[in-house]
Amino acid sequence: MTAGARPARSVPDRPDRSTQDRSTTDRPARARRSAPVVAYVLSALLVGVVGGVVWRTTTPLPGYTVGLDGKAVISELALTRLFTADARYTVIALIGGLVLGLLAAVLLHRRGWWVVVWAVIGPVLAGLAAWGAGIVGAVPLQERLAAATVGRTEPVDLALNAPVAVLAWPFAAVLVVLLWSAFAPEPAGSGPAASQDAAGDGPLADNGPLGDNGPVAGDGSVEGPDGGHPGAEQPDQVAGGDLELE
Repeated sequence: MTAGARPARSVPDRPDRSTQDRSTTDRPARARRSAPVVAYVLSALLVGVVGGVVWRTTTPLPGYTVGLDGKAVISELALTRLFTADARYTVIALIGGLVLGLLAAVLLHRRGWWVVVWAVIGPVLAGLAAWGAGIVGAVPLQERLAAATVGRTEPVDLALNAPVAVLAWPFAAVLVVLLWSAFAPEPAGSGPAASQDAAGDGPLADNGPLGDNGPVAGDGSVEGPDGGHPGAEQPDQVAGGDLELE
């Protein structure tokens, strides 16, 4: 290093401008691709909450009656209706699953087999949301009985005694998706006939239509195997030898 020379300063690497532009342009595309999935998940949660509210407000529940001695009793007939909540939830789950399956087929049919995956995830979330919306905020039965007067009947707590009923949501949704994929018409231009048309003229189209002895040329004459006319440049089998007559 010579006297008075300044040390070289390292210049920081600048990010590639093309990479920044590509990432900027990819963001709207990713947003458009993920928009149907986000809309489907939100719709599934909404359907689940609505189903939970319907389950909570329309399910007839048996109750305990407070007697003169302060004890709460329930009749045998009321005991047979303890599983009414499970049956009502299953009916709501089947209806909600059909709606979500149809929604998945409409919104996500361009995503291939992923539509089946989302037709399971979305309805399961809906089933859990319905379950939570049905029981959240309810006052426990013990507290209501403690504050009840003589002769008052308090319904039992709304509960899902068979949690396997949540699977009714994805079962109905997947059933709709499978039926949709089996019977829905294919989009225009996606069938085998369209692929053959898109392939253009085959090798026979370049050589003309096929005749009895080979491809027909453009002027209507038939070409032989070697490209000439049939019979041309073939040896005379009679002139070359003696003809004997009996």
